Amino acid sequence: MVHGDLLSYLRAEPGLTLVAYSPLLSGGYVRADRPLGPEFDHAGTAARLSALRSVAAETGATANQVVLAWLMGGEIPVVPLVGASSVAQLDESLAAVDLELTAEQRARLDEAG
Repeated sequence: MVHGDLLSYLRAEPGLTLVAYSPLLSGGYVRADRPLGPEFDHAGTAARLSALRSVAAETGATANQVVLAWLMGGEIPVVPLVGASSVAQLDESLAAVDLELTAEQRARLDEAG
């Protein structure tokens, strides 16, 4: 998780890059058999997942692609470090590079939960 102090530091040091390790939470966004862990179980989780699913439906993208596009296209771009166990998973992740979220979609994701 990234906290405000780290984001402030990155704003002050634009030469640094933030890397997100395992941002797809081992399939937690898309696989019923891999639910999000207890560290993600809080009052805002349902609203965040709802916003994610809504944006995914609007864009025709997968939830994973929306997560990756949101990370890469933010005010402070984040380099997502993803793993893939199949070519299909790799293709899905790579397609997120071309997904451009609207300002309204990004705001909904930012403000959820």
